[in-house]
Amino acid sequence: MDNKDKTGKASGKKFDLNLLRVFVSTYETESVTKSAEQLDLTQSSVSNALARLKDAVGGELFTRTGRGIKPTRFAVELYEHVQEHILGIDRFIEGLANFEPESSRRRFVIYCHEAALLRLHKRMHVFEKYPNISLVLKELPPKDARIYEDLRMEKVDLVIDVAPSDSRVFQSKLLHSDGLICIASATHPRLQDGKMTKQRYMDENHVLLNIRRENLTFVEWLVSDVLPPRKVFSQHSSLLGMLPSVSQSQALAVVPETLFLQYGEMFNLQSLPFPFETKTFDSYMVWPTKMARNSALTWLRGLIEDQLRASK
Repeated sequence: MDNKDKTGKASGKKFDLNLLRVFVSTYETESVTKSAEQLDLTQSSVSNALARLKDAVGGELFTRTGRGIKPTRFAVELYEHVQEHILGIDRFIEGLANFEPESSRRRFVIYCHEAALLRLHKRMHVFEKYPNISLVLKELPPKDARIYEDLRMEKVDLVIDVAPSDSRVFQSKLLHSDGLICIASATHPRLQDGKMTKQRYMDENHVLLNIRRENLTFVEWLVSDVLPPRKVFSQHSSLLGMLPSVSQSQALAVVPETLFLQYGEMFNLQSLPFPFETKTFDSYMVWPTKMARNSALTWLRGLIEDQLRASK
């Protein structure tokens, strides 16, 4: 881009590439406040940078809305042109620093869906080799928007979710696919033959997971068919919390198969086929594209991938 004065002649001033970094951050967060937090700047610094960029490129960048700002059509085109270049610079700089896990005092924070969280908890002993590294595992927040806002703002380093991100801001990798099964008490009086049909499934009471995706319950989100209403015995916010309820009743639940393999014997449960066609229950690792070559996070992603594979 050429910088020109009001007469149209080149001003001789070099273009400040930091303005583009502020623009990309503000575009992705749709907020001057969040951009300032992400870049460790004041809000006035972000506003001034955007004003300078607007003057330099000669086009309106954002319009105000009730809850923030929205990019103009001009800004969308500008973002598409500059984003990859800014990311390329970030990737190169991030890749320069070497990470030494044996001596690092780094603190990592990971959001995990519950099934992955339970598997990783059993593998935490691997961090004994790295006594100064702190790893904090947290359950996914209930709202998708919060999950990826925190990842974008670098409040968390990694997300392990049940679906990949569809945003170019993030990269995703499938870690593990799990099947769904029915579970019931091993002493359930009507289910001793180990068989399950759709009618038998609908006739029983159900222990449900009270988590929604795309405005659907956990099972409805994964099942290809439209399920009729079920008779509800109890509802839970946790997969692990469902198991005692199933164990001490004549109700059914639907869970990932690996959860049963880990805890079925402990809770005196039996597994039965789930009689509907379903998608797999997947675990995806998601991280910011701009951190793809960060040596510390590359090490962390490799370690987490190895541990989830080992815990199957």
